[in-house]
Amino acid sequence: MGKTWVLDTETKGTGANMVPLENVQKKADERPPRRAARPASGDAPRRRRERAPRRPAETTATPLPEGHVRKKATGEIGKVLSVDPKAGTAVVRWLKRGAASTVPLSAISRR
Repeated sequence: MGKTWVLDTETKGTGANMVPLENVQKKADERPPRRAARPASGDAPRRRRERAPRRPAETTATPLPEGHVRKKATGEIGKVLSVDPKAGTAVVRWLKRGAASTVPLSAISRR
C-alpha cells in the first residue's frame, strides 16, 4: 500500500509542501503543548475612560471687505455681483473656485 501524503502548511512564507502523513504526526508529538488561551471573562465589564467634553472650535472671522459675503454652510468668501430682492437671490463669484453661482440670500452673510 502507498504512503498517505498531506499538505504541510506549517512552513513560513508563501509555500506549503506535500509530506508523508507520518512526518506530520511525528512533528505533532515532538511539539510542546500550546498555552491555553485566556478565557473571556464575560462577568467583568470593561471600563471606559471618561472623555473630556469637547469644546466648540474657535472661529475668528475678520470683517469682510465691502461687497463681499461669506457662505454660511462652508465659510467660503465671495464677491457679490448682483442682488435680486424680488427673488431673494444673489449672484456671487466665489474667490476660491473663481466660479459664479446664484444663491439664496439666506445662505450668505456679511459676517
